[in-house]
This record gives sequence, C-alpha cells and structure tokens, in this order.
Amino acid sequence: MAMIACLAPAWVSSQQSTQISAGKEKAERFPTLLKQGFELHQRAQFSEAIPVLERARKLEPGDYFVNLLLGIDLLRTGKAAEAVPHLTLAAKANSTEEFPEDYLGEAQAALGHPALAADAYEQAVARGHDSEQSLEAWAGFALERFREIGEMLRASDAGLAVARRLQQASKDSTPGKTPAQCSAQIPGLERKLAWKPKVLDAETAYALSICYATVAGDAASRLKNQVEDLAAVHRLRGDVLLRLSGDAKAAAAEYQQAIAIRPRDPALLERLAGAQLSAGDMDAAKQSAQAALHLDATQRDALQTLVTIDMSQREYDAALPMLRQLAEQTPADRTVAVELGSALAQTGASKEALPLLKSALDAGYPDEKGALHALLARVLRKLDREPEAQAAEAEARRLSDAYQAHASQATELGAGKPDAQR
Repeated sequence: MAMIACLAPAWVSSQQSTQISAGKEKAERFPTLLKQGFELHQRAQFSEAIPVLERARKLEPGDYFVNLLLGIDLLRTGKAAEAVPHLTLAAKANSTEEFPEDYLGEAQAALGHPALAADAYEQAVARGHDSEQSLEAWAGFALERFREIGEMLRASDAGLAVARRLQQASKDSTPGKTPAQCSAQIPGLERKLAWKPKVLDAETAYALSICYATVAGDAASRLKNQVEDLAAVHRLRGDVLLRLSGDAKAAAAEYQQAIAIRPRDPALLERLAGAQLSAGDMDAAKQSAQAALHLDATQRDALQTLVTIDMSQREYDAALPMLRQLAEQTPADRTVAVELGSALAQTGASKEALPLLKSALDAGYPDEKGALHALLARVLRKLDREPEAQAAEAEARRLSDAYQAHASQATELGAGKPDAQR
C-alpha cells in the first residue's frame, strides 16, 4: 500500500503530462487536417477530402466549419443521407450563416423530403437577409418542385385536367403577385400531399404549384433589389419566364443579357441552350450547349440539350453515349432512363431497352399520348412476348384516345366562348 501511495503522485503527474501532450497534439493536428481537407474541397476532390475531414471532426466534433465542409462533400458524392446530420449540426453551431441551411435544403430535396427542404431554404433566406445565394437557391428549388408536381399531375387521368388548369394559370398570372403568405403554407401543403403517397390529391398539388410559382417570382423581384450583379437578376428572370410562363423567347433574351455581363459563364450558356431548344431554334441551342460543355464538361443540362436534339432528329446512335453518361451520373432520373430505353429500342437493343422502359412506366412515368406504351409494345413484340405486347398496345390506344378526347373538348370549349373572352 505504501508503494502505491508513493507512486500515486507520479502517476497523476504522468497522466496530466499525457493529457497536456494530447491536447497540444490535438491543437496542432486539427488545423492541419482542416486546411488539408479544405484544399481538397476547393479542388473538387470531394471523395479524397471526406476521410481527412472525418479525422478532423473526431478531434473537434462540434466545429462549424469541419461539419459544413463534410456535409457539402458527402452531398457532392451522392451521400445526402449522411450529409444531413453534419449540415444540421453546422446550422446549429452558427445560427447566423445561411450556407448550412442552403445545403441542408439541397440534401433534403435529394432525399425526397420537400417539406423539410422548403423549411431549410426559407431559413437560409431569413438568415442571409435575402442574399443572392439564398434567394437563388430558394427560387431554384421552387421552380424544380413546380416541374416535379406538374409531372406528377400528368401521370394520371385525374391529374391531367388539373395540370392543364395549372398551365393556363401560369400563363395568365404574374408570378409573385399572389398572396404573400404562400411561402408559409408550402411545408404544410407538402406534408398534406405526402400524407397518402399512392392517392393523388390533385387540388393540394394545384395549390402547392401556385405557391411555388409565387415564391419563385417573388424571389426574382427581391433579388433585383438586393444585388449589384445584374447577371444574377437576368438569370433568375429567365428561369421564371421559361419554367413558369413557358415564354422561351423572352427567357432566352434574359439569358443573353446575363451572358453579355458574364460571357464565359457555362451555367448561363447551358440555360440559354435550354431556352433556345424550347423556342425551336435547334442550331442555336446546339451551339450554346457545346459552348457550355467546352467551358465545363460537367454541365449536365447542356448534355441533355444535345441528347434532346439528337433524339428529335433520330440520331439515336449519337445520343447513346451521352445518355449512358447521364444515366451513370443520375441513376435515379426516370427521364434519362426512358430516353436511354427509347434510344436503345430504336437501335435494335430491345433486350436492354425493355427493363428501362417498363420500370419507368410501372412507376408512373407520364405517357399522356401513349407513345411510350406503343414503343414498349414494339419492344415486347420483338422479344416474342406477344400477350404483354398486346396489353401495352391496348394501353397506348386508351391513352391516345383519352388525349384526343381532352384536346377536342378543349377546342370545342374555346370555340364556344364569346370573342371578347377568347
């Protein structure tokens, strides 16, 4: 016992020395690791940055910057679910910065949680006091969600009439001029829409779409008052005109004004290509898309524009390599899967085309006119699956007949209106 008593002070001293040494090592290692991780992040080497940042986080688990970087890099490598807790922690660690909420909104949107995404984007706008980044991110999410809901409506007979009403309302209204409290309603409407995922609540979808159109237009107006960079204003105006009002020519004019300010911005050239394509100017769209990809080969929408042009001109062999690249980048994108399946079917690769087309249609991919079911029938027939081919063919006829009936009804209703209302 006496020996233990004699050794106790030395042991305590040794422990204190070890703790001081560990604390000193931690103080020296953390900034080195953080700096190394940040440099990798800046070079877009996200996969390489993650293990370095993980080591730094173990030393300082609650650090704002290391959690923010780790969340961003996980998000950029397709690990949105893993990114959420780090971004949430970063948002709590620094309640004045909008950046964690912006990226948290992106992560939640990628995970299919639009109500949580909307909450995060609104928090980012509030924290950023209408900063350019927060307004653009919020408007971009609103525009994309508007598109997704429209696609959801067009996927069913019950939603088609609502989709057409929404399309007309978007053309007739001025974005941003509907009730100001719309943004506050969005999370609740999203939760209501998701309450019964297998049953389409078309009226809730309509109200939600109107609200998203409102906040996108409102963000464009607020952005104009907040930033000196007019290119950002023209870019967002173009987005609103193209995706809400369907005015491709006016959108292209806005993008061209933005490009005059930022002539070598690949994202602006990419947007211009999309607007030119929607306006029917394929040559100009192809030139703009190629210019965007020359500056930045990762511009996905520019690649999609070139695919659309090749597909419309029946250049399926030319489209296939780009479609395979897009499918690899975004394996969950059903539109890319359908286009790849269509191109494969048209080039005779029926066996490879079948699962792509069938799985997308089974999951509710919109086929308003029945063209995809008709293509599926041809693929099935080539593979000697006649009963299934006949069923697909019958569904194609049903969809085509329903579309024609709706079109005829709309024409008759339009013809019956007084001249002043046409």
